[in-house]
Order: sequence, then structure tokens, then C-alpha cells
Amino acid sequence: MSRIPSQFTSEDDGYPTRNPVISSHAASYGPYPNATSTIAANIPLGNIPYGSFSSSWTNSAETIRNPTAKDNKFKTFRARFRGNDQKPLVDGPLSKWWWWWEILAIILSIACMCTLVTLLTKMDGLPLQSWWLPIEPNSLVAALTTIAKASMLVPAASCIGQLKWRHFMTQPRRLIDLQLFDDASRGPWGSAVLLWSLCFRTRVLVTFGFALITIIALGIDTSAQQVLTFPLRETQLNNVSVELGTADTYNSKGFLDDTDYGGPIWVPNSDLLALQASIINGATGSVFRPYFECPEPATRCQWDTFTTLGVCANFMNITDVVIPNCTLASWGTNCTYSFPGIVDFDPGDMTLAWTTESTGGAGPATTLFQSQFQAGHGLNNTLGTFMAVKATQHGYPNGLEPPPAEVYFNTFSWCTQTFHNITGSQTDVKAGSMSSEDLTFIAASRFGEPDNQMGVDYYSYVANSTGHAFNISKMAVLSLPNYLHTFLSATVQHNIHRPDNGPNDRLLEIGFALQNSDLKNIITAIADTLTNQIRTKDHGDNDDTSIMKGVAFFNETYIHVRWGWMALPLAEVLLTALLLVVSIIITRGQPLLRQSAIAMLTNRLEGWSDDELHVPEPQTQEKLDDLAEKMLAKLEADDAGRFRFLRK
Repeated sequence: MSRIPSQFTSEDDGYPTRNPVISSHAASYGPYPNATSTIAANIPLGNIPYGSFSSSWTNSAETIRNPTAKDNKFKTFRARFRGNDQKPLVDGPLSKWWWWWEILAIILSIACMCTLVTLLTKMDGLPLQSWWLPIEPNSLVAALTTIAKASMLVPAASCIGQLKWRHFMTQPRRLIDLQLFDDASRGPWGSAVLLWSLCFRTRVLVTFGFALITIIALGIDTSAQQVLTFPLRETQLNNVSVELGTADTYNSKGFLDDTDYGGPIWVPNSDLLALQASIINGATGSVFRPYFECPEPATRCQWDTFTTLGVCANFMNITDVVIPNCTLASWGTNCTYSFPGIVDFDPGDMTLAWTTESTGGAGPATTLFQSQFQAGHGLNNTLGTFMAVKATQHGYPNGLEPPPAEVYFNTFSWCTQTFHNITGSQTDVKAGSMSSEDLTFIAASRFGEPDNQMGVDYYSYVANSTGHAFNISKMAVLSLPNYLHTFLSATVQHNIHRPDNGPNDRLLEIGFALQNSDLKNIITAIADTLTNQIRTKDHGDNDDTSIMKGVAFFNETYIHVRWGWMALPLAEVLLTALLLVVSIIITRGQPLLRQSAIAMLTNRLEGWSDDELHVPEPQTQEKLDDLAEKMLAKLEADDAGRFRFLRK
């Protein structure tokens, strides 16, 4: 290609330009893919005055290609957007430096971060069901961080491009650095290569800062995904009724007193069977639950400490203190067990017949287990006492020595029970701990007396520690022990020689269950069942209960902000803003070229011959990079103010 014969002068910018000179050697190379190949092609495009790179190349190019009406419109738009660019950029005021896109981008990025922080502050701890926007919280965080990241990378890329020119103005550099800076402005990989290649040199620390920002920006999306979590927490549930049954008075529904005849006469009713069945179920392990209400959607209910009337069991294994007194009989050994080692109790003695299996016919059979319940009376706090002897082996005596056995003793008493740390669910209620105190009988009240509070005959008891009084119907005090006597008094024998002692001999065969189970658990379960029956009206045995109010809680999903994960995007945006300001300051005395590829064309290479710039065919980026690696140049202005990459 030959040199173009005509010269052109730009009427818009006011600076003379010369004919672009394109060597035949450069023209033969064809298009170049990157910054290095563009400079290495040594394309002289004319003498460009200092400070007018943008206008020079535009006017020259427009003149060469015979500008059309469309080109004129573009020039008019550019002039209106940029303002009056008739003057050199470096001499204009701050408003003419053309950092507006970068400034607007970083302002947008900061605005997104401020908006996000404000929203996060507002949503932290907020119940998820109270979220007020149509977009999900995580999606909102992702959207704002994505906008902030994209806006932040705009000034980062522009500043790396602008610092590229400063890099060559300060001192001679390898021409390959042009490619390194250009690649760094395009993404994380180029930034990583720049950091590695320039080895954190002091003079390019600002560029390194932008390169690190570009690389670390890869983690912003991941960090944003970790900002919000949605754990569960217990939240108090309002507008629900949380109730638990208690009792200061026991007016039995099963042991119902007929007051029309002036005496304790039982009124037949079906509630008694329900009470008896509940006691039996308790003995088999299914303890009756007291009345409580923990409604949906509550997952946990809670009540304050409270005291209620109940039945207490004081169970003991007295094998070590019991004294057996045995005598011989024709059929075996007859042993009477007394309890002199037990203070404050007078349960009487229990006599058991131990015999061998040699006796035939309808004679005595060897006893394996025997229990007795002796009813108390209303003038003390004791419902009754329970005693049991259980053979631990075969039950055969050795002369006057009884077989190995364990002996148990228990008292059932009217008492107060104080429950602490009571919690419940929709299906059960439990207490963290319970303390009890036996009651003391203080008075009896008859139906019809002026101060009678129950409408039936009843006994009054008091808790000595608090002075609080409790009332129990006389029919319950007298009749409940009688039923316990029937229920808990039992004998279990070997039946090899006594076929007449079958399971049909008793209405309720409780003996085998008492013999083969943990007696302490059975007795405790019966006492708990009676207490819970006293605390319950519907489906229970007390017609006069009280209600303890509580509070309900439910598991609520809420928004939790993990602020630590916001450190990365916030730091990135703030550091970018800071480095943008630094870049504007340190490059204020040079043309504002940023990432312009045209500027690389206009600032030609000087000091190298065409042969030195020749790259063997086929041209590749690697060959051009190798050439640029060996070329040392500095960007300087000549006497006419034209910038050139001068060989050093």
C-alpha cells in the first residue's frame, strides 16, 4: 500500500493533522488481536498534538473514509456529551476529565451497598412470615450485590487502563506490560497474571489494588449467599388459652355422697368405674395425665410453679430391718413378719405360710408373694399402708428358717405437691422437679353447717409450712382406702397341688403383676394417677378443680443476618472508591485515555526498524508477546507535544 497523497486538517478540534502513514510491511500483517500486536505493528498515524488524542484520530479517520451524515450526527452527540473539547484535556477543569461514568458507577455501587445494609438491619430478626416484599430476601441480597459488583468493576477496569499509560510515562518499561495491563482490565485471570508478572512492584501498587479487587470480586456472589440464614426460634404465642389443672379441694365424682339422708351414703354412678380403671391402668404403667391445654400451633407450653392437692407414696425396702418369727407346723413353716425397726408406723404383722410341695390334695400351697393394704381413717393424713413379701427364689423353707424374701412397705398419704419448671407439648406435660409435704388434719365439716364450703361432708387439712388449707370430701376419705385394700391385697402361690387356686378365684388378679413387676414403680404410678385424677374435672374425678394459666411458644422461622459475610462486598466497594480517588489524583496530569485501543494506534513506536518489528508468518499472539518482552520503551512527548513510545 502506498502513502496517501492528501493531507487533512480537522476543523472541529482546531489541531492540524498529517496524513496517516501505513507501511507496506504493517499492512501485510492484517488485523491484530491485542494491545501488544497493535503497537508492535508500528502503524504511524500522523503527528498528534499533546492532549488531543481523541479528536485527532477521530477527525483523521472520518476524513479518510469520507464522512457521512451519520458521522456528523455522532460528532454532534459527542460534542454535546463531552462539552467543549476544543481545549486539551489536561488543561481543563475537573468537570472535563471525563471520569463521570466511573464516578457514577461507584456511586451506584455504594448506593446498592447502603441500601442492602439498611434492608439487612431492618430484616435482621424479622419473622419470615412478616417479610413484606414480593421478592425473597435471598434474591434481594443477590440482586443488590450483583449490581454493586458490576458497577464496582467499571471504575476498576477504567483505572487499570488509565494507569497503564502512567506506567510507561514514569520510566522505561517492557512493551509486554501493555498487554499485561490490558488483560488485567478485562477480568480476574488477566489481573492474576499481572500480579504474578510484576511481582508487586511498589510503583504499581494502585494497579495491584484494582487487580486484587477484580480477583476477590469472584467471591462476592458466594459471600452474598451466606449473608442470610433462616433458623428457628421460640416465640411466644398470643391469643391462645394455655391451661393446667390444679386442686385445693377434692369433691370426688366417683365416691359421690348422697346428702339427702344426712349421712355418708354412696350414690351409684359410672364415674367410679372410670376412676378404678384409671388406677388399674396406672399400675400397668399408663399413668393418667392431668388436665392441660397446649393448643396448636404451640410446640411448647410453660407454667409457673404451683402447688396442688395430691396423694403421696413413701415406698421403702425394709428387708434389712424386718424380723420374721417362724413356727413349725405339720404342713410346713408359718412365719410372722413384724416391723419394729420402722418408727412412727404401726402397720401390724403379716403372716405367711411357707410349705414344700410334698403336701397333696387340698392342703396348703407354698406362698410366693403376699401383699396387704390396711386402710387408714379420716382423722389423720394417711389413706393406708401397703406391705408386701416376695420370695426371691423357690419359696421353700428350711426348718425354721424362711426362704429368701424381700419385704416392702409403703404409706399413701394426703399431701401437697409443688411442681417446678413445668413444660408441656400438645400431647404431654412434664415437671422439672416436684417437692411434697404431708398434710395435717385440722377439722371436719358437715353438710348444712353455715361455714360448709363444699355442699357435702368433708375433712379439712393444712400444710404446716404455708398454712394453706385443703378440703377433701368425707366419702372420698373413707371409700378410696377401701378400694385400694381390695385392689392391692393379693396372694400368689404355687398351684401344682392347689388346682382350686386358679385365676377365677379373684375378681381382679393383681397379684401376679405385683409379684413380677417393680413394686416401687407400680406404687408410685398409682399415687401419681390419684393426684392427676384429683387435678382433673372432665374425664377426671374432681368436681371442683382450679385452672393454672400458662404461656405458649411456637417455633418461628426468622431472618438472621450474618454480618461477617458482608465484610467482603463492603470492603471491595469502599476500596474501589478509595483507589478511584487515588487514580484520579495521580493521573491528573496526563491524557485521559483509559482503555482506548485507538490511543495505542496513534502513539507509534519510534527507534525500531521495520526489520526489528518483523514477526514471521503466521503471526500469533505468542510471537508478538515474545517480541514485546524484549522491547523497552517509554511514553514521552516530543518537541511538538506528540506522544511516542520511544526506544530505551
